[in-house]
Amino acid sequence: MSKEKERDDPDDFGGISFVGMIFILAVVALGRPWETLKELFRLVRRLGRGVLRLVLAPFRLAGLIVWSRLADRHPTFEDYLHRVDEDRDPS
Repeated sequence: MSKEKERDDPDDFGGISFVGMIFILAVVALGRPWETLKELFRLVRRLGRGVLRLVLAPFRLAGLIVWSRLADRHPTFEDYLHRVDEDRDPS
């Protein structure tokens, strides 16, 4: 392989610096401010939903466990023997 320099393509962005990329994004964003704001709000909303799902996951799991334990509760033989009206004092 030869150590010749590759040709410079004007539409090749592989060698652009981080500052140059930020500058290009700023120019594009300032060219269409309403679309940029709309996309920014859409991104914030999507990230907010993801964070909310992560925060609520333990609470949902705890609720599911409690619900599953309550849903499977059937009257036992002891429930039939000791009714609620028998536990009250007759006076």
